[in-house]
Amino acid sequence: MPSRQRTSKAVAAPEAAAAPVRSFWSGTITFGLVSIPVDLLSAVRPRQTAMKLVDKEGHPLGRRYYCSKEDKKLDNDDLVRGYETESGQIIEITDEDLESVAPEMSSDIELRSFVPLEQIPPLYFQKPYFLAPAGKSAKAYHLLAATMERTGRAGIGSFVMRGHEYLVAIVSDHGVLRADTLRYTDELRTPESLELPKPKPAAKKVSRFEKAIEDLTRRELDVTELADEEAAALAKLVEARRKDADNVVHTSGLEDEDAEGEGAKVIDLMAVLRKSLSKNAVVTNAEGAAPISLAEHRARKHARKTTAKKRAKTRTASRTAGRKKRASR
Repeated sequence: MPSRQRTSKAVAAPEAAAAPVRSFWSGTITFGLVSIPVDLLSAVRPRQTAMKLVDKEGHPLGRRYYCSKEDKKLDNDDLVRGYETESGQIIEITDEDLESVAPEMSSDIELRSFVPLEQIPPLYFQKPYFLAPAGKSAKAYHLLAATMERTGRAGIGSFVMRGHEYLVAIVSDHGVLRADTLRYTDELRTPESLELPKPKPAAKKVSRFEKAIEDLTRRELDVTELADEEAAALAKLVEARRKDADNVVHTSGLEDEDAEGEGAKVIDLMAVLRKSLSKNAVVTNAEGAAPISLAEHRARKHARKTTAKKRAKTRTASRTAGRKKRASR
């Protein structure tokens, strides 16, 4: 399997005009007695083909739930979260139930082992992130990156983000640490489970295919072949229609969706890689807003989580009261 360490060269070209990267998780890589503070940043950008639904006046549309059996619209208090079993039964799961099985909150990426990178099957890799140094000194960060790149090892561990635990592989990508979330074993199908036929092809036909492949073989991947032609065509169409006022819907109340969660801060990836952030360091967002300290950012994030938990408990209590009221009728 080709080394996944070579991916930086492939993405270098389209990255030139990229917007500032969002840092949305801070923690520590730990193994043995080693502890390295890091920030987590997305290594991919969403495709630009997503559409927004609005009415003819440009107003954003809201989602409403509807019960087809009773022919009525439902409020949030009427909704119940259910887990469907293999037999088709729906088991009610409350917010308290989810909290009881949620992983323990931690800011550590705990590495349990180091393995040769080529031993991780490609199907296990799910989503890539960059890890940037976030402590007072970046020496340990760069030492780990250099050592892992020289040995060709990947660190296997886990971490908790937004209440979910993720498997992760930490690899060195041209001096920068990358965290690839991994799929669990039971998420993957095997070729055997598909029961595909395995006929033995004739040697003459195999030789013919070998020649056809050889004719198209190149020493290096041309990244221009990976361009999204559909998105480019759509952007060209949008630009052409934008010049005609009849095609423009003047939106009202629409906000850009945050791809990595509410409250994510926008920072320059290269600036983060050049400088270690202390508690007193400041970061200015892409819109030029007033800078805030890293400690203040984390305090705001904690306050938002606390508020969200209180709202969830209030909704649960309201739903319980609503069900009791309906049952008493």
